[in-house]
Amino acid sequence: MNQKRIHIEAHYLKELLYFIFFCFGFALLGAIFIKFAGSLLGIENASQMAKSLTANSTAGERNQIRFFLFLSHFFTFLLPCIAYAIWRYRSATLQELHLNKIPHLNNILYCTVIILVAFNFVMLLMWINQQIPLTEAMIKGEEMAAEMTKNLLILDSRWELVITLFAVAVTPAIGEELMFRGILQPTFEKLFKNGHVAVWLSAILFSAIHFQMQGFIPRMFLGAILGYFYLWSRNLWVPIFAHFVFNGSQVLGKYFNKVEIETPNIEFSEIIIPSLVSLMFLLGLGYLFWKFNKPKDQTTNL
Repeated sequence: MNQKRIHIEAHYLKELLYFIFFCFGFALLGAIFIKFAGSLLGIENASQMAKSLTANSTAGERNQIRFFLFLSHFFTFLLPCIAYAIWRYRSATLQELHLNKIPHLNNILYCTVIILVAFNFVMLLMWINQQIPLTEAMIKGEEMAAEMTKNLLILDSRWELVITLFAVAVTPAIGEELMFRGILQPTFEKLFKNGHVAVWLSAILFSAIHFQMQGFIPRMFLGAILGYFYLWSRNLWVPIFAHFVFNGSQVLGKYFNKVEIETPNIEFSEIIIPSLVSLMFLLGLGYLFWKFNKPKDQTTNL
């Protein structure tokens, strides 16, 4: 039995290595393609251009950065996941990724409300995260990333809104969910024989890959919510839709209400009550979501 278990573990570890190989390969291909695309547009360094983006940059300059952001997501997340899944599952790709069924309307409603209700509790996690000391270099990097995001989300037209939604909401929602909930989480679940371990391990990796430590804890928590959406519904469209709602609502808020998307200076006394109320609603809605999706013969463990 131990030998069989070792063989199974080795099999799934080998699958992870194959997937990592696909990711690195397409990331390298993407870097080459982005360099080539930049040369065609007369841009020597797209990354440096993104860092130099200001509030006075033109819509054309912002759209160029959004284009490169799309390419980065496409080659880092979307393309390697699609290529690996087709190579691994062949004609059963959609079925294995749990993309072959339209999600139940109740699940769409649950995940939408849950992900929006989570905002207040996320603010408490952000405050906790801000208590962790960072090096001066890390703080400078975080501030630079926040400033770039703020300038990238300047939206002077509906056309810019559509392009931005596609670049920062649609593409990341599909690509990141394919990677972390569609491929990594099921592999971890098979490897560790525990859905909860798979959810949180995927959530940790999901947060870590963004390389922004000031938001590590809240992003990990949001990744776990997305993980449980997938674990309990067994439909990848559910976390994809929730991910889109979370990112897209911030873009729409910026466009319609001019809401600033930046790291806020949070006062604990101002957020503790709304955060606890948010947590209570999250627990209640999460239970209802689990109950709606649980197998008919399952009566105990979550």
